Amino acid sequence: MSFFELALLLVGCLGVNGGGDACNITQTAQASEGRHAQVAGIVSGPEMKDGVVDVELTAKSVIVWDVDSGKIIYEKNARDKRPIASLSKLLSALVVRQGLPMDTEIEVTENVRQAQAKGVDVQLPVGEHVKARDLLTAGMVASANDAMTALAEGYSGSEDNFAHDATLYAKSIGVVNTKLANATGLSGGEQYSTAEDVMKLLSLAYDDGELREMLSSADGSFTTREGSVRKFRTTNELLKSYLPILAAKTGYTYEAGENLAIITQDESGHKIGAVVLGSEERFQDMKVLIEWINRNFVWKESV
Repeated sequence: MSFFELALLLVGCLGVNGGGDACNITQTAQASEGRHAQVAGIVSGPEMKDGVVDVELTAKSVIVWDVDSGKIIYEKNARDKRPIASLSKLLSALVVRQGLPMDTEIEVTENVRQAQAKGVDVQLPVGEHVKARDLLTAGMVASANDAMTALAEGYSGSEDNFAHDATLYAKSIGVVNTKLANATGLSGGEQYSTAEDVMKLLSLAYDDGELREMLSSADGSFTTREGSVRKFRTTNELLKSYLPILAAKTGYTYEAGENLAIITQDESGHKIGAVVLGSEERFQDMKVLIEWINRNFVWKESV
């Protein structure tokens, strides 16, 4: 069993969905290995065809993996530390999911105004109350910075405390090259991650049913306790493309460049995960990358 798979198992034991019961690592590992073995008869994941020419991308860091086997298909500077902008919201979401009931009502404070002045927001009304599930959906679908700031305050009391808690949580689940300075990924403070760590975070989010639904949704809405309605749409252009998107998260700041993490599947149902960081054109890079994988790799199945 790989370190990556073990990290996923440890998260299950820690209770990503708010659990806390202890579990038997050996038994869980055997169940996980059995699940992989049953998926379409796959034994070792995809293999590259002979004579393949390397793909050309603008992204500085890249990683691609076969979701069912966990096998790394392609990587480029996958362990280089760099800013990842709103992809850090994946870690924020995992922290919230393991420690905050989704029906919790959170009061929106004045502190969201700073986040509303930078990048995407859903114009949260200060002083009103929003359920954690609605804030998290806005944060995942629309990458709303004010929603994630409100969640951070509801979880840890302040965004600074939340960033500290999230960084410690990341290390506890084997995401060791990631540090948050805030809950949003907005510029400011020391924060970084790697393509490899984002792979782990997206995989964990995909395994969470509620997060998976959020990460594949094109739009959403919510109503505050006081009756204010907010509607929002995705920042992910690939949801409108020919690629089937099972889960995805975008991220952009000037210093981080364009970033994108997705899980998709080919015509045979093989699930592929991919992360591009520091891209000049993330959606085009991702299309080129997935098409290159589909043309140049073959999934060998057992009899």
